[in-house]
Amino acid sequence: MSPSLQILSVGCAAIIIAAKAFWINPGDARTMDVTGSAEHYMQSSTADHVRVAILEAFQDAPGPYDTPESKAALLKVILNNQMSHAS
Repeated sequence: MSPSLQILSVGCAAIIIAAKAFWINPGDARTMDVTGSAEHYMQSSTADHVRVAILEAFQDAPGPYDTPESKAALLKVILNNQMSHAS
């Protein structure tokens, strides 16, 4: 995975982890919520799914990644994996 795609993967992870933490306690996420969400993200297969989804979404796109199509692809990766991570 190229450095650019690694950064996208980390960004997706941060969004997915934060979303779950705030879902647990809307408006009042605590450190333990974020920590628990991060642990679940890493221990589940979500991290692997995100990496694979990013590789698939950007396999034919060498960059730049700030196009409407790339943004839509990232949003799709995040939402698809957020829903599986939220359970």
